[in-house]
Amino acid sequence: MNKIIRTPSRVEGGITPEEKKLLDAHAAKWIANAMSTAPVNPVRLVPAVEELYAAAGLKKPRVVIVPSPNVMAFAGGIAAAVWWVRKNGKKAFDERLAFATDAATDAATRAATDAATRAATRAATDAATDAATRAATRAATDAATLDATDAATRAATDAATRDATDAATDAATYAATDAATYAATDAATDAATYAATLDATLDATRAATDAATRAATYAATRAATLDATDAATDAATRAATRAATRAATLDATGMLSVVRQMSKEFGVSENLMLECAKNWGRMYQGGNMWSAWDSYISAFRDVLGLVLPQHEKYKPWEACAMEGGFRIVHEEFCIISDRPEILRVDNENRPHCENGPSHRWRDGWSLYHWHGVKIPGEWVTGHPPSAKDALTWSNIEQRRAACEIVGWKNILDQLDAKVIDEDGDPEIGTLLEATIPDSGQERFLSVKCGTGRAFVLPVPPDMKTAIQANAWTYGLNPEDFSPEVRT
Repeated sequence: MNKIIRTPSRVEGGITPEEKKLLDAHAAKWIANAMSTAPVNPVRLVPAVEELYAAAGLKKPRVVIVPSPNVMAFAGGIAAAVWWVRKNGKKAFDERLAFATDAATDAATRAATDAATRAATRAATDAATDAATRAATRAATDAATLDATDAATRAATDAATRDATDAATDAATYAATDAATYAATDAATDAATYAATLDATLDATRAATDAATRAATYAATRAATLDATDAATDAATRAATRAATRAATLDATGMLSVVRQMSKEFGVSENLMLECAKNWGRMYQGGNMWSAWDSYISAFRDVLGLVLPQHEKYKPWEACAMEGGFRIVHEEFCIISDRPEILRVDNENRPHCENGPSHRWRDGWSLYHWHGVKIPGEWVTGHPPSAKDALTWSNIEQRRAACEIVGWKNILDQLDAKVIDEDGDPEIGTLLEATIPDSGQERFLSVKCGTGRAFVLPVPPDMKTAIQANAWTYGLNPEDFSPEVRT
């Protein structure tokens, strides 16, 4: 091992056994932070956000705490669209706009149920418009915005709208805030840390902190991030540019009246607001869900004794990671989601719950997972899939989850499946045939994977043996299929 050096400006030589123990404990602290379900504390969070903006050379933002990523995504995206339009073009903006985002939060944070979530989002986006411009722009914009909105809806995919969306959610937010705060804190600290250490120390510290924290939290936090994005925006806006389905899609999420009201009040096209809401990820930072990186950066300071000038600017970023959840950063406001009140995982730290949501926020907005696979909530809340659904579900990962929920024995019993061929190796499996209602006779391979989990895969009806069916799942012919030797 190289000579170990520990000074405030330099750490070299790998890590000692004692430091490894301390780093493991340090990682455990950040793992707990990533998995926290404690409500955020505004008394600590708001000053941390203000200091983060100050470290990036930005003015103090309006800090908004909302009950869930669902509210954050819609309120943040729509507010970004409104701010962009008002700053770049059509009418003078009333000075009360300065308080718009604050007003949005007041209603949003009162939400306590699913219905209240929709009300909170409606109130959040309404306040970002109504309080700001009702007095100054109502008379001048009512008639004009109806025509403008209709025209914008009909031209939802035109280049002008795309450009405005990009500007509202990218140039006007990311360039001004996300990049600035990141560059001023996390990225700068990482670069300085790298310069002050040698590879052996970097690698050892990363393995003990960043990698360890990611391994313990990745599945649960990634699910929260990606599924929040999908559930909060994609489902509500995927059909936003299709006239025939737009109203139905938005009605299903309770957003149609919000968008229409905002369009009238602000003279901002419906499509621009929807596109900005859909692209909220451009303004997104992970908060406590990005704990792995913070674990790594802070370990050099807290365990190995590295003290760099960049650590001063890093402190507010670290505080935001410790005190808050997902956040949208904008040059005028910062909207932060509360942490979930429920976050359940299996023994491999994958999001999972057998009788309820894997993630639930305090306004009732929830995500459902089965061993890391996102599933329809009703599957684990009293309406499990039928045997037919379990075996024919289009998404293969969800199909596997459905089969596990129903139970293999129950599926085979329900379908009265008969054995066509059984291999002695359970990882090769058993070829079964069953009659599926409305579909006729189908063949399936019942098999165990290397982890010991059992599942059933539909296979072509011309499969004659279990090994032929198993080979088919890999796109191989039986003669080309050579399962690894097992003891």
